Amino acid sequence: MLVVLLPLLFSVSARSQSRPQDSLSQNEKARAEELIKMARAAIGGEEVLSGIRTITARGKYNRFVKYLSVQSPKKVEEKQKALPGKMEFDFALPDKFRRRVTASRLRGFDYSFAQVVNGSEAWRDPPTRPISSYGDGRVIDVGDVERTAFMHATSAKQGLSYFSIGWLMLPLPGYPLKMSYLGLYLIGAENAHAISASGDSGFRFTLLLDMKTYAPTALAISFVEEIQPEVVVETSGFFSRKFMQETFARARAERKARRKPPQPYELLIRFSDRRPVNGALLPFRVTTTLNGEVIEEMMMSEFEINRPINMKKFAKPPEPKD
Repeated sequence: MLVVLLPLLFSVSARSQSRPQDSLSQNEKARAEELIKMARAAIGGEEVLSGIRTITARGKYNRFVKYLSVQSPKKVEEKQKALPGKMEFDFALPDKFRRRVTASRLRGFDYSFAQVVNGSEAWRDPPTRPISSYGDGRVIDVGDVERTAFMHATSAKQGLSYFSIGWLMLPLPGYPLKMSYLGLYLIGAENAHAISASGDSGFRFTLLLDMKTYAPTALAISFVEEIQPEVVVETSGFFSRKFMQETFARARAERKARRKPPQPYELLIRFSDRRPVNGALLPFRVTTTLNGEVIEEMMMSEFEINRPINMKKFAKPPEPKD
């Protein structure tokens, strides 16, 4: 994934041309630190936030999937479906984070997995099958196993960083972030303070703070990627072999005709509907858009603070036996 800069309205750009870069960098870091303190004050203050030892949360969500339904060699329809799911979170601060995802597929059975970060270690449970570097799933080597484990760990750290920052303005201790002030970012009809956050493995996003309250309002991620349209064969009843062969041939032709080259995308994760929970203002709604179109919305049903958590949830699963 190639990360690119989001379009920003820089309030410091004119002055930056006449100031030394080192001085500008230090000022940007200092401004980011100042805004982060203000953001933490806005969502509860240091006394309340530092008193949080655990957070547990539960929520339901829908993924909105657009796809092309191929129903016959001559009938093709564009459709959208809401796929239900749920998320469960367990945070044992300062360095243990867990998210369990249960979700539906467009076709096939539901699936469930957990992402866990424990200090500097992270993993997915259960792991996926090793991803082949040869472009052929039948060819797997030791490097593929290690590479897949690294991808799982990185994905867990990055995904849980989004929620830890959006909820508490707290980076994961085992996955530190460098912060610097960017300027102003136009979100809808309103400006927001923009802070660049970057970490290992090319991880980068833009943290957006409300101009009036300073509470974290969104995270913006920009990237260039090939995202191909979903094409699904949907038929009902019994049809001849020739009919099915021609229908699948039409589906292949649609995939080829609609294939897109890599292009820029902007992913925006918005945190809203903040409510007080033991003195902390936590967001009960998380909405994700891709190039302005809603692709996922999660509604939290509950947050609990300082409820005991079984530490076994953060234990690494045993290595598979040969």
